[in-house]
Amino acid sequence: MMIQTIFYQLAEKLRWVWSKIYGLYTTNTTKSWKETHLLLLTCFTTSLILSTFLFIILHFSFKCVQEVSVPLTCVFCISLTPAMYFSERIRCFGALVLISMGMKQVKGLLLTLGTSSVIFFNIQNTLQNMRLLAKGLLCNLEEKLLDINTEPLGNYIKMLRWVGNQLKSCFINFPLGTYHADFTLKAKVDSELFKVHLSEAEQALNQTAQSVLALTNALSSIGKILSPTLGLLFLVLLTALYLKRFNLDEKYNNIYITKTFRSFDEQQRENGKPCVLPLNKSESEHYIVTPSIRPTGRQWKAMLKFSIPIFTHCLTWLVFISLDGLIYWLIVVLSKRLGELEPLRVPVGIKLQEATLFLGLPVAENAKGGNFSYTVSLFEKKCLPEPELWLYQSLVPLSVVLAFLVVLILLSSQMVQLRVVLSEQFFPDVAKKRAAYLHEKILRKRCKTEAEKHEGDLKTLAIQPSFWCPLLFHKHRTNLDAV
Repeated sequence: MMIQTIFYQLAEKLRWVWSKIYGLYTTNTTKSWKETHLLLLTCFTTSLILSTFLFIILHFSFKCVQEVSVPLTCVFCISLTPAMYFSERIRCFGALVLISMGMKQVKGLLLTLGTSSVIFFNIQNTLQNMRLLAKGLLCNLEEKLLDINTEPLGNYIKMLRWVGNQLKSCFINFPLGTYHADFTLKAKVDSELFKVHLSEAEQALNQTAQSVLALTNALSSIGKILSPTLGLLFLVLLTALYLKRFNLDEKYNNIYITKTFRSFDEQQRENGKPCVLPLNKSESEHYIVTPSIRPTGRQWKAMLKFSIPIFTHCLTWLVFISLDGLIYWLIVVLSKRLGELEPLRVPVGIKLQEATLFLGLPVAENAKGGNFSYTVSLFEKKCLPEPELWLYQSLVPLSVVLAFLVVLILLSSQMVQLRVVLSEQFFPDVAKKRAAYLHEKILRKRCKTEAEKHEGDLKTLAIQPSFWCPLLFHKHRTNLDAV
């Protein structure tokens, strides 16, 4: 019980401190030196957070050294703190930028993590598999060159020696003379040019792989630099445009029933003037009561707009993952089919026909033959590529990233409400004018709807014959009580 009391007192104390900080930050009503120091500390904390984002962009996106990024960040923080202390508009602008930047930076960080995962696992795996396939083809060509230098020429040499021995045996013990033959054969294949071409092909393969990797790294570096810079610039411009339109245009995005509007409507009720709360069914569909958790049509549009970059990135990831899987499958099927090919048998045979003639007439005939066939494998087993698939390694981090992105999309629907509420806290006079305009607009629409309804009733009544000739088209009613 005592622990619960302590936690309750601590929660109440934190709630009081937060409300005090929130009230000082959104107004200029500092009365004591404690409130002044508290506001100064709050402005310093806000500027420090913004400076941290600036340091992250300079250090990780622009690859600035610490000798450059740290002084720039310190100067930015020191300059922004007094500006936020003395200017209410700068405080509002900084808070809105901080909220939007937090959402945008988290989204950008998650998208960067997902893209890095796809590049590290899938794209590099695709390049590695293609490189293995090309190396397998070059290995097979080298082995075929070795087979050409050994197997066919060796068989041809054996065949020629066999022919020489057969011829030599025909002249043994020949009475008119002697026959001597020395078959010393040397085989030579000029394959130096072929080896040069193989070496050039391997060098071209390595250069292509290095060029592709360098291009991938360059595009990734350019994306890391341009994406945060353009995103931050676009974010600052949109925030400045939002504040300008919020202060100058009462019609701009004025569809929220805020605390200021409810106070104004209650004041109208106390003064005996027309009030609009509670809203009817059609008005509830058009106007949003803040704070509201249930997404409306406009919030769904904001969520869709926020999720468009996420959707495009997911499509890009899916394309590269599918390409990686497709190339892996093609190489596996190709390796399997090449491994199943039977060696090619090359039939090489020779036949020697001997005949003995006496006075031009054949006396004896003898036929001899030799088989010098050989087999050649179309693709060497050891040169078959063995691809790899890193699909599971990339899907696990991508699943975590997508889960966080879905949560971020759901939170983005509340960003518009938070901006409106925060802007009204910083500019209460503008909020009252916007509330009065929206109140008058709702009343005017209600009066117009009622007038159109009465006009429709009059038109309906005017086309009825009983309205013009009541005696002729009078509807007789039966009085059941009289009966």
